[in-house]
Amino acid sequence: MHSGLGLLPSLAAEKVTVRYGLFEQSIPVADIRNYGETQKASSDLQSFLDYLNAKEKQKFQDALQVKMPLDIVALDKLINSGMGKQILSFASGAIARRDQAGTQALRSAIIIGAKSPEGLGLISFLEAYPSNQLVIDVSKISKLVGLGNSSSNSADAPPKDNVSSSPLGKIALQYQILAAQDKQFSGCLFGDSISAGLGNTLGSGTFNFGLNGLSTISLLEQLKSLIPTKVKCEKAIIAVGGNDAWYGISDELFSKNLQEAIALVRTMGNKKIFLIPAFYSTVAASLDPTVSAPLPRVEQINVLINQVAETEKVPVAAAGLAPLYENNVLKKNLTSDGDHLNTEGLKIYRQALLQILEK
Repeated sequence: MHSGLGLLPSLAAEKVTVRYGLFEQSIPVADIRNYGETQKASSDLQSFLDYLNAKEKQKFQDALQVKMPLDIVALDKLINSGMGKQILSFASGAIARRDQAGTQALRSAIIIGAKSPEGLGLISFLEAYPSNQLVIDVSKISKLVGLGNSSSNSADAPPKDNVSSSPLGKIALQYQILAAQDKQFSGCLFGDSISAGLGNTLGSGTFNFGLNGLSTISLLEQLKSLIPTKVKCEKAIIAVGGNDAWYGISDELFSKNLQEAIALVRTMGNKKIFLIPAFYSTVAASLDPTVSAPLPRVEQINVLINQVAETEKVPVAAAGLAPLYENNVLKKNLTSDGDHLNTEGLKIYRQALLQILEK
């Protein structure tokens, strides 16, 4: 198989057909881009949106705002690796095609979409897909997303850290290893899904090592995987704790892990480390054990973060996050699910991080 770097689409998707059970709707890609930019829906897109509940609509809008500037060489190596080919093969099953070129088409769309000025996102992917029409089976996409979940959150099994064992967690870490090889960054961000949601948007010379589902357990595994790459991080921001609270990690283990993580980051050519307090959820989310940790447990994790910071003589940068909360509760207008930040919430978080990196 030739490298994805040489692929160019002879066609580009003009329409997306969404299938979900008996529901099927064709939507022009241009309408999806316009909706992402203006929040104005065409009649075709509105038919699809009417099928979603309020939370699903917000998640769809948030997904359209995700644009990931990626290292093209590292991305190309990743999707041509054994692990990358497995993921592409599985994902291609959610796209209906009359030929057998589903995997190659996905590879092409990912690479060309990532080369777009805005980076890889849902819209740039669709606009790069080499076919006039893209037919997506939402139920199969849901299975892929479920496969990539890095925590178990069923009623019978408490959530736990599965970042290093989930397929999408593995491939995300492998991309980071490839992209970080022998690199020197002025700023590095280590965090969970809230940080990962920012993509690489913190400016030239920075890198976002955020991973969905990350706790201090998987943070240590991540750092131990990155150190052999000889990556250097002049400034590092560690933003963890929410998942530790959710996974039920003990006070002693959390503090021990965080101290060890700080020690590992210091071996990466580091001059300054900043800690970010664990993120609070809404009251409703905190009362649902399948969504988030109880707010009092997050409070206790933040007490531990401050204790570790004092011991390790590193600052806790909390001031920039204050606009996210009211009495240590996440504001409802800044989240789509009670636990993660929506587009407006991410803007506040990003600005707080930029202020830290400028210090």
